[in-house]
Amino acid sequence: HGTGTKAGDPQEAGAIHEAFYPGDDPSNIDDILYVGSIKTVIGHTEGTAGIAGLLKASLAVQHGLIPPNMLFTDLNPDIEPYYGFLQIPTMAKPWPVLPSGVPRRASVNSFGFGGANAHAIVENYVPPEMNALARNPSASMPFVFSANSEKALVSQIKTFRDFAEQAGESFNARDVAWTLSRRSWFSHRVSFSAATLPALSEKLTKALDAKEADDKEVGLRFNPKKQKILGVFTGQGAQ
Repeated sequence: HGTGTKAGDPQEAGAIHEAFYPGDDPSNIDDILYVGSIKTVIGHTEGTAGIAGLLKASLAVQHGLIPPNMLFTDLNPDIEPYYGFLQIPTMAKPWPVLPSGVPRRASVNSFGFGGANAHAIVENYVPPEMNALARNPSASMPFVFSANSEKALVSQIKTFRDFAEQAGESFNARDVAWTLSRRSWFSHRVSFSAATLPALSEKLTKALDAKEADDKEVGLRFNPKKQKILGVFTGQGAQ
């Protein structure tokens, strides 16, 4: 982050040092924590400074590259006691090699232009290592679909049927089923069970054919209670 102030930068550097290296001997450095600021590249964006830092951290984690700080020449003397474990990169560096299963992580500090305090931790997704022998390849899984109308539901099924036909065995059916189960629920819903995407494609085709031949309704329609609206006001003058 880097507040860019004589008082703020040492406070932030000291807090980071105490959080990650409490009581450690600066002469024995095993792990280095690289610290940077998006302000050295694009300046202070005021109300959007936090999201700018988040974008920088996200891209760094995604590409496995630690970006440099620009125009860095002299270190603030008040930060020198913490410089060792904490280092400021002035050239782009590849992300350090990590043990298997450990994701790349970056922390983002934002002391907002309007007084907000925020901290976010960004990490890359590491797929879990699963034992293929423990799976039952013939076990069926539920593939659930939902939409706000039957027409939209049919359209969604057609789109997914085309995807399943093209994907074949190239996609993990279990992962696809899990992703579908995590989506928002709407009033029109339907589910199909299958062990593979090709098998799912066949069932989706049968449901669509039945719809065209007999105008058979696809799925079920749920009528939940009418939802209410709750308004929350923070008391700020702008509201």
